Amino acid sequence: MERNETNDIQLLSPEESEGAPADVPSFEEEFSGRRRGPDLKLPLGLLITFLLIGGVGFFLWRYLAEGPSGGTLILNEICTANHESLVSETLDTPDWVELYNGSNRDLNLKDYGLTDNPKQSYKYRLPDVTLEAGEYLLVYFTGGSEAADADPLCTGFGLSRYGESLLLVDANYNLLDSVEVPALEPDVSYARAADGSWGYAIRPTPGEANGEDIIPAWN
Repeated sequence: MERNETNDIQLLSPEESEGAPADVPSFEEEFSGRRRGPDLKLPLGLLITFLLIGGVGFFLWRYLAEGPSGGTLILNEICTANHESLVSETLDTPDWVELYNGSNRDLNLKDYGLTDNPKQSYKYRLPDVTLEAGEYLLVYFTGGSEAADADPLCTGFGLSRYGESLLLVDANYNLLDSVEVPALEPDVSYARAADGSWGYAIRPTPGEANGEDIIPAWN
């Protein structure tokens, strides 16, 4: 298209327009180039690799969040003045602590630690024992190396009936649970209720589910 001397507009034929600069893009080319942008197609193999990495990352996050045990291991019931609530053939009437596996999988407790001293995480290390999902494990607290030798689930040290701190750690120094145990009367345990709160059990239930008659600790 061009203007003549009389300012009339003339349309060029296709033959006459062949000399137009070749580097000038057409309207369609310019418009489509601005709207579409670069082509961001990913190779299928690369896409699958990204998905696999994302899946592995998710399971790694779950592992780190839950800890090596892969679930919930808790302190469930504690008796620091045992006279008759539990009698052992080899240990007589030791103090005891009940652990509960609240996860949906079996847990191997090798090298897990129980302690009454925050500066000594592994005052007692659990042996190579597997605690099934939903089950309970009793650990005995009484002094002397002979007692510890008599039962691998005996710590070799006792707990104070006048109040005690108790901590549970896994094999990698991760704190799993802890509780401040108040002074307890003979054969009264400090037990976890169904809602997770702590209270006093007049009738201890070592190795079994805690009863419903737990007296809240704030009473």
